[in-house]
Amino acid sequence: MRKRHARRCEDLGFTIVAFTDGDYMVDFHVYEIDCEEGAEPYLHGHVKWDGCSNWHFDEQDRAMLHCCSREDLTRIGEVMAACWDWAAELCPKWAGHPRARALS
Repeated sequence: MRKRHARRCEDLGFTIVAFTDGDYMVDFHVYEIDCEEGAEPYLHGHVKWDGCSNWHFDEQDRAMLHCCSREDLTRIGEVMAACWDWAAELCPKWAGHPRARALS
């Protein structure tokens, strides 16, 4: 059964929604802070049990990704890293980098 988990990253300006339905992969949808019904994700992707991940920037499908500062650029990387770290908690068969469990 597919389970939904959500986490707000107020400091980064994103909300992460994670979906689990097995032991080997976690699907993520990342929204700019509010993720009301029907909201479009900023990016989505998945992290597998071995630490490999794939990402799609939905925002770039609508317009160019626009950043006004170095901080804007790094927050995108930080939210993806937060998903990766969280996958270690949510994925029962996690065998990715051991540092991820220490961060969660």
